[in-house]
Amino acid sequence: MEKTADQALMKEINKSIVLNRIRFHSPISRSQISSETGLNKATVSALTEELIRDGLVLEVGQGRSRVGRRPIMLLFNASAGSVLGVELGVEYVRVAITDFAARALSVREEPLPKNLGAEEVLERLRGSIARALAEAPESRYGVIGIGVGVPGLVDFARGVVLRAPHLKWENIPLKAMMESWFGKPVLVDNEANAGALGEKLYGAATHVSSLVYISAGTGIGTGIVVGDELIRGADGVAGEFGHMSIDVHGETCPCGNVGCWELYASERALVAVYAKLTGEELDFDEVLARFRASDPAALQAFQTVGRYLGAGAVNLVNGLNPAMIILGNRLAEGGRMVTDAMQQAIVSRCLVSPYAKVVVQASQLGRDACAIGSAALVLHDFFAGPRARVTSRAPAGR
Repeated sequence: MEKTADQALMKEINKSIVLNRIRFHSPISRSQISSETGLNKATVSALTEELIRDGLVLEVGQGRSRVGRRPIMLLFNASAGSVLGVELGVEYVRVAITDFAARALSVREEPLPKNLGAEEVLERLRGSIARALAEAPESRYGVIGIGVGVPGLVDFARGVVLRAPHLKWENIPLKAMMESWFGKPVLVDNEANAGALGEKLYGAATHVSSLVYISAGTGIGTGIVVGDELIRGADGVAGEFGHMSIDVHGETCPCGNVGCWELYASERALVAVYAKLTGEELDFDEVLARFRASDPAALQAFQTVGRYLGAGAVNLVNGLNPAMIILGNRLAEGGRMVTDAMQQAIVSRCLVSPYAKVVVQASQLGRDACAIGSAALVLHDFFAGPRARVTSRAPAGR
């Protein structure tokens, strides 16, 4: 019995290896899979036939060959099913329906009025997801699950939002609630972790093994990938660098600390800088519109906040030595004005910068980074297979 169980487990592991090689490297031939994975050709052929019957792999014609018969190429069938990726923001709910390659088929964003209670936010979240589920395309596997990114501390294993200060949430068992609502698997994570995973698997960072994703919006959160692994920490709440002090004599943060990074590098900080420069009290969208119209004060405000983002990022570069820093969320709307200011601050202030080069850039996935990353959580879980890791699905870099 034990031998049979071991054989079944090994088959599932090998099947996962073959499928993920096709997912991320197709079109690819059976012989290429064998050569790149070390699995023998008979095993690859048998497992491939199963995956074709499962509807996850397609044969798409012949490839090139210098000698002998031209190989039949294999393609991952990304339209076999779909996933819902959700970003729960402080002022909006953003829901993406993606295919099995995390490509957005549609994206819906609905506003959240300010000062809603927890129950009202949950009800609006439920409505947004229900509407998206009704619009999901028909497919063999249907909607396989829902991923949700939340701006706060999340117990990922249990799917409990421990604390989300901007939403005024504490100990919300979101995973259990949503699974009872929709009858589908649900994964809940911090929104910066979701953004980091999205960029690592499907965005700007597929070629590196270490990165920091900075989600800069109402507050600051960071998602950290080291050695191709998302770092969660001992209790699953790593990444709250938005609440490290960059000014020990600064303002008091609602979290109770003093001089927190997000007080100087967030939407609120940008609006405050603009008001100081012009005397006008506008909201973020109004300042952004002026920035896009090349208003000098708006340009200066974004650059100033970019320098503050860089001042905090210096600590991340000194401590973690990432290959890449990716700026996401709404401050990334400032583009090169912000990322260049961050890069300059890092080069001028960072201890390790003469020895370690870090690339700073805006999110490749843009406003969809968290939603796509939340979908990626579900896809990773669905396709991971026994004992699999993120390293099996993305090319490694330095």
